[in-house]
Amino acid sequence: MTEFDYEQHLVKGDAHTARGWIESSTLPEEQRVDLQRFVDNFPSLTFTREDDVILDHYAESGGVELPPWLRAVRSTLAFVDPPVLCRVDDFQWYESPRCEAVDRIWYEVTFGYANEEDRARLRDGAEIYPIGGWFGSDRSDLGIDLQNPEDIRIFDFSGEDMIDDELDDEPLRNSLFPIFSSYARFLAHVVEVRPMSAAP
Repeated sequence: MTEFDYEQHLVKGDAHTARGWIESSTLPEEQRVDLQRFVDNFPSLTFTREDDVILDHYAESGGVELPPWLRAVRSTLAFVDPPVLCRVDDFQWYESPRCEAVDRIWYEVTFGYANEEDRARLRDGAEIYPIGGWFGSDRSDLGIDLQNPEDIRIFDFSGEDMIDDELDDEPLRNSLFPIFSSYARFLAHVVEVRPMSAAP
């Protein structure tokens, strides 16, 4: 199987270019403001947005249908290039067991399931699609809700907790905790980045 050429379909630009993407988008005003805050916080970085080919690849490889809202935001502003680890200042809500560790979590933004077992548990069991996670750990992952595609919130969950839920015959969705109101709000809460090579 030919490896997917992600770079060929990734659009890149500096902060000025990224501001233009945001201003010309049809995203809700609140999300445009949040994306603008992310760009303003890191004006020296190179920003990215993804085309339909990339988004279709995510959907096909994961066996999922990406919600229109996720396609809209990632085609406006996806993240940065080269990829970095990021740390947020806080969660919006505090139901997650990870809220006490937020200052120690370095997130890697990466889409998709790790393997078939992961996909069976998360897609078929919890109906969640991973978009990132605590680098080097399975104690905190980020995901979007597949059961309710109009729900634009970002959820925190733990792979360890999901396995325990399976063993205890408990609903896996009990271990999903909303922590950001949208993907754009997640980016707005990023306060520090570091190169992947400088992973803690």
